[in-house]
Amino acid sequence: MSKKILALLIVALMAISLVTGCAQPAAPAAEVDPTPAKETAPAANTDEKAPVTLQVSIVETDWLDAWEDGMKPAFEAEYPWIMLEAVSLGEEKRDYHQTHAAANDLPPVIQTDVGGIYYDLVDEGILLDVSGYEVAANIPQSYKDAYTYNGVLFGLTQGAAFDALFLNMSILAEAGWTTAPTNWEEFIQCCKDITEKTGKAAVTVAGAKNTTMWMPFESIVLNVIGDQLGAGVYEEQIRNGSLDLTAYPEIAARLDQLAPYMMTGSSQNSEDDVTAIMTDGTCAMAIAGNWTASNICSGITTASGDETAALIIAPPFNDAGKTCWLSATPESAFGVSKVEDPNLAEARDIFYEWLFKPENFKWIQNARGTLPVLTNMTADQVVLPDAVAAFSEATKNATTFAMSFNNVTETVNIDVQTALADLFSGNAAGADTVAKIQSLYAADPWTK
Repeated sequence: MSKKILALLIVALMAISLVTGCAQPAAPAAEVDPTPAKETAPAANTDEKAPVTLQVSIVETDWLDAWEDGMKPAFEAEYPWIMLEAVSLGEEKRDYHQTHAAANDLPPVIQTDVGGIYYDLVDEGILLDVSGYEVAANIPQSYKDAYTYNGVLFGLTQGAAFDALFLNMSILAEAGWTTAPTNWEEFIQCCKDITEKTGKAAVTVAGAKNTTMWMPFESIVLNVIGDQLGAGVYEEQIRNGSLDLTAYPEIAARLDQLAPYMMTGSSQNSEDDVTAIMTDGTCAMAIAGNWTASNICSGITTASGDETAALIIAPPFNDAGKTCWLSATPESAFGVSKVEDPNLAEARDIFYEWLFKPENFKWIQNARGTLPVLTNMTADQVVLPDAVAAFSEATKNATTFAMSFNNVTETVNIDVQTALADLFSGNAAGADTVAKIQSLYAADPWTK
């Protein structure tokens, strides 16, 4: 397991170097006897093709404008017999995919995640192996490993996802902070100063999204026990249910320290709500994924009129002088589903190959401002907000990453979200919350 984490770290740093112009694209990882998923080969003469409508399920709706204004017309101009149709899902993705798979009308191209129903779809032969597509060679092996189940590569990821702390430095300056906090003690003091000196909320989170609600919790856990266990051991203990969170009382203590400074209503916030809150200046800091960076940073800088007001750092939940642990995971991926119509299967395969070419993938990356993992994407094809680029540079100094929140079973994920919502709403103590989450781990560890 530690090798897997190390591999993810390496390719994440390779991606970071790429977007900051510090390194050349890495060579594609070697594939061992890939088996193509493609059911048909694209025909040479597309003029004679019968028109088809190709549905694509989309989860991250923050790039739908780029889809409509750029990607969709560009593809349809190149392949006029294929009409693209976006199925916008948001957080309803799992229910939608499960329901439509059962009804045998799943979109031919779907946005997937690890775990849960997607493993079931692989077992049922609905999600196909994508290792045979040529573009798969341009995804680092560790990210393909994350989306491999029972030997089937069922998705190619969009990029690397990290938890991050977003700061409005204009508000911090009002509280007497000209630099960002660098450790847990400073972070809590900063929260105290913001509340007492500005009257504004200190920190918020998109609690309505289960993976996002995990971020403050996992950042605390990692920085309490990370140095003792190591990334590989931590992940393995969560997977097999042997991790005993109650053996580390500091986790509960830090949850109790954080809870009073969490903005009221945070447990109901969507990611769009967090962007609005950070834009209007009612809250100074937000714990969120790097995939929200473009919207949050542009909101802060536009509202403040200060290009330096937005700052992104790794959540400083480490003790002074100790390693700052950062949670990382592959972003959601695109996979292909089985279809019976040969013409539709061909359209699906054409679009899938087209999607992951750098000149086309840029529509997604530029709109979202996330760190791409395509090894053949050049620096001039990547658009990052200044704050995101700075964060990318800063992560070069990180020595340890850990994956967790995006990989647990759906039951655990939702139940943990509920437990943390009770905590941050002031309805539960840290010790009770940790005990609840521990019982969830013990009852339903990562079974797949």
